[in-house]
Amino acid sequence: MWWWSNYGPTPLVFFGPMMMFVFMLVCMAGMSLMMRMMHRHRSQAVGSAGGCSAGVWPSGHNGIRETQTPDSRHSAFEEYRAQTLQRLDQEQREFQEFIVRLRAAKDKAEFEQFMADRMRPVSSQA
Repeated sequence: MWWWSNYGPTPLVFFGPMMMFVFMLVCMAGMSLMMRMMHRHRSQAVGSAGGCSAGVWPSGHNGIRETQTPDSRHSAFEEYRAQTLQRLDQEQREFQEFIVRLRAAKDKAEFEQFMADRMRPVSSQA
């Protein structure tokens, strides 16, 4: 400890931030490498017909979502969904019409109040 006491602050003041920066660079490079390897492994697994052989995914799962037509599965749900969407669209139209009527009534009431105030005689001020 005697070797830096005459030369000012400790070397950690200078070397600490540099060591932290180097540590961050090493960690970021490692993460980048791991992500690149995972992407390469996944793209190879998806591209092959057998799926992932490393045991990461359950057997028979190749990372691509299975697509089926709505008629082959869940036809009852699709019918319910269509009816619900139609009902919600109808309710939205009715609500929009209600809002228009409400605004028109408010505007009419405000206009009538304005006209009534305007028709009142101005009282003379003393």
